[in-house]
Amino acid sequence: MKQINNLALLLLLGLLFSCSKNKPETDQPGEKPFSQVKLPHGNPIGEITTAQIGTAGGSLISKDGILKITVPAGAVSQTTTFSVQEVENVLEGKPKAYRLLPENASFSKPITLTYYYGSVEPGNTNPDFLFLAFQDKDGYFFSANRTVGNRQQQTLTVTTTHFSDWTFFAEYELYFPDDHELINGELHLGETEEARIALMSRKLDKKEDVSELPEVHRDPIVHQAIWDYAPKIGTMTKIEGFVPGVTYKAPAKVTKQEHVYINVTLNGNLGTDNLGKPVQQMQLRLPIVLDPDGYFLLTENGVEMTASDVSAVYYPGFNTQISAFFFNGYTINCYTYGRLGGGFPYGMHGQGTVATIAISELSEQGASYMTYYPKDCERGGEAHSKGEFTVKSVPAQIGGYFEGEFTATLYHFDYCKKNITKNLSGKFRIRRTE
Repeated sequence: MKQINNLALLLLLGLLFSCSKNKPETDQPGEKPFSQVKLPHGNPIGEITTAQIGTAGGSLISKDGILKITVPAGAVSQTTTFSVQEVENVLEGKPKAYRLLPENASFSKPITLTYYYGSVEPGNTNPDFLFLAFQDKDGYFFSANRTVGNRQQQTLTVTTTHFSDWTFFAEYELYFPDDHELINGELHLGETEEARIALMSRKLDKKEDVSELPEVHRDPIVHQAIWDYAPKIGTMTKIEGFVPGVTYKAPAKVTKQEHVYINVTLNGNLGTDNLGKPVQQMQLRLPIVLDPDGYFLLTENGVEMTASDVSAVYYPGFNTQISAFFFNGYTINCYTYGRLGGGFPYGMHGQGTVATIAISELSEQGASYMTYYPKDCERGGEAHSKGEFTVKSVPAQIGGYFEGEFTATLYHFDYCKKNITKNLSGKFRIRRTE
C-alpha cells in the first residue's frame, strides 16, 4: 500500500509540474494571458458622407473633416458608392471611430486612410505611439502596424484593402478609471478633488502588417515607470495593481488657477514607433489645471481672459443660465434651452433647442452684443451666429460641475449702424451651488 501511495504521489507531482510548465509565462499571480479585444460594434452617430468614385479614383472625407479616404485610379473596376460615418467608439479612450463602406469589397489597389487626430485631444499619450485599428464583422480588433504618423500635421496614415469600423489607439496611454475627461487636452480639478491616473500598455508584435489588438496586459516596463509631478502643489500617491498609476489630490484651497504636470518616464525596450524607429525611453506628460470653485475662460482675438466671478443655475424647464464677470468690464450671460446638454446652435431666447449669448460692457462707451443681428436692415428679420455652444455635463446635484465650451460671433446691438462684431471662444467649469 505504501508503494502504491508513493507511486500515486510521484504521478501527481509529475502532472502538476507538466501543467505548470505548459502554462503561459504571463499567467502568474496578478497577471493574465494576452487575449484579443472583442467588443460589440458601436451604433452610428452623426451624418453619413457618401461619394460615387469610379475607375479614375477620388477622395471622400467625413463630415467633421477628421477621416479622409483616398481611392487611387484603378482601385475599383466600376463606379462604387463609398461612405464614411461616425460610430460610437467602444474602445477605451476618446478618439472618434468611423464606419467605412463598402465593407468586404475587393479593391485592386490599396486605399489610403488619413486620420487627422489634432482635434480629438490625445493629450494623455505620446503621438509617436498612436496606431490606427479596425474592428472586423465579428467584433475583433486588429492593429494596423504600418500606420505612419506625422506630428507636424497631426495625422495617422495607412493603406488598406479592408473597410469596416476604424479608429486609433495608443500603445502606451494614461487614462482615468473614474471617468474624468480632458478639456482641450487638460484635466481640470477643483479644490480637494481627486483623480486616479493609470498607465496602461498594449505592447504590439509588429512583425506583420496587421496583428491582433491585445487586451491591456501586465508590462514590467510600465510597472517600473518613474512618476513625478511639478510644481509640488497638492499630493500624489502611487498605487499598485494590474494597471499601475497614481492618485493626485488637489489642495484644500485654490485661490487662483494653477497648472500641475504629471510626468511619467518609461525606460526599456518600448518597441517601434509609428515611424518604424526603435524607442528605449519615453515620457508622458499630463497637464492638470487646478481651478478655484469654478472658472470661465474667454478668448477674444487670441487674448485669453479669466472671469473674476462665475455662477451657473439650472432651471427645471430644461434651461441653464451661466454668468461670468471679467476685470475688463465684461459681463457675459449664456442661456441654453430645450434640453440639458449637448451641442446647441444659436437662436432666439426660448425658441427650440438653442443657445444665446449676450455681453454688456462696463465703460463710458459701453454697449451690448448678442448672437443675433438683423437679417436685412431694411426689411427686418433675424440671423444668428455660426458656431456652437456645447454643454458637456450638467450636475444632477449640488457640488457637481457644469462643463462646456463654445465658439460664437457676437454683434453690436446697433449692428445696422455700427457693424461691429466680436469673435469669441470660451470654456467653463462651474460648481453648482443651488
